[in-house]
Amino acid sequence: MDIHENIYVMAEEKIKFGENLMTIINKQGDIDGFQKLIRKINQEVKFLKKVYKNGHLKMEHLQCSNLKHFSALVETLKTVDNCISVNKVLILEDRKIIVDIICDHGLTWMKVIARNPKSLSQIYMGNASYGVRSIVDQGEEYIECAKLNPCLFQTPKVVFVFTHGVGTNLAAKLEKKGITVKGNRSEVCDILLNSDSDEDSSDNDTKHFASHSINHQDLSTKNIGNIKKLNLDVSAMLAYCCSVANGSAYLYDFDVPVLKQQAEWERQRPVKPILNKFFKDKQLYCCQTAKESFENIVKTVGGPKEKIRAEELLKRIKVLPDTATYKDTDEGMETNDIFNQVQLTPDKNLKVGGKIRQRSLTIFLFGDRIQAVTVTSNDGFVRAARQQNINFVVFVHESRALTEQKEMLKAKPLIN
Repeated sequence: MDIHENIYVMAEEKIKFGENLMTIINKQGDIDGFQKLIRKINQEVKFLKKVYKNGHLKMEHLQCSNLKHFSALVETLKTVDNCISVNKVLILEDRKIIVDIICDHGLTWMKVIARNPKSLSQIYMGNASYGVRSIVDQGEEYIECAKLNPCLFQTPKVVFVFTHGVGTNLAAKLEKKGITVKGNRSEVCDILLNSDSDEDSSDNDTKHFASHSINHQDLSTKNIGNIKKLNLDVSAMLAYCCSVANGSAYLYDFDVPVLKQQAEWERQRPVKPILNKFFKDKQLYCCQTAKESFENIVKTVGGPKEKIRAEELLKRIKVLPDTATYKDTDEGMETNDIFNQVQLTPDKNLKVGGKIRQRSLTIFLFGDRIQAVTVTSNDGFVRAARQQNINFVVFVHESRALTEQKEMLKAKPLIN
């Protein structure tokens, strides 16, 4: 059977699958939204029948079909009690919020997600078309909308059901928002969630510092060797001062997967020599927000030697207000033509959401205004900004977490 014939066989199976879904729903009884759900499934089936009949069937038609989601919704319905509505449309400000299932007499709202967990993590990172909202963004909307629509004098509980699984870190982020997460959890795609200096940085749970081995040449701005001003992101300061980047990668084996991975990367590609080489003969700057965030993280999760390194590093950095411009720097009026091409001008807008977090945005805008290269491991922000056609001047490095406390409590010495 060739590819063309195989597509048509798959289409036949998909059509039959959709027809069976409608039969199953009809047997469920009369619940608000059921007839609308049947109409939506019927539209999908009719479309597939049409392209099947006229010979215009393509693989994209099968891949983009919503029948997979509808099937997951129906399967989830079998597990709930006292369902009162499906596909309920609610309004949050000027946006429509569709609640897949409302059950428990209205006290529980459920969203059913049948997407690939790796894809969900990539979207959260910002690796998607502009305007595509991450699952965390949608979760925040659900929570906000639930508060505006109480039931029996209570705020409905929000539950996200991942029928194909979800990364453990992404699940943790949703739970921190107040969302109950159901579905198998996997650490496979957690490596996609990079260090974000704006997110959960002060928590003791170091899993929020996860990173992946990125292509720095692709992400770092070209031709920046002559720019003598550097804006240090929180992630850069952490990487410079952390124990794992100052020798402990060769001394300890960590039980936390993220730290274990970062230690392995550090043994392969030590980050501090890279930063030292880039820092040479340059003036280091950071904004007040970055300084305070860095100090707070070090105070909370830093070990004794990490705290000493942090103090020494801050002595080398000139701290300026968040709103400072290049006129406030030691270089004064010196400019470089590259900045006239890439800076965030007043006619451009960078929307907060997903990997564009407000604190990170403050730090990157500071670097842009003082005309400095922003040194960061927050590649998720850099990618997300590029999706909105904003190319900050950056030097991107691998992330490293503070590890000294873990070394003192849980890490096992490496045996040479």
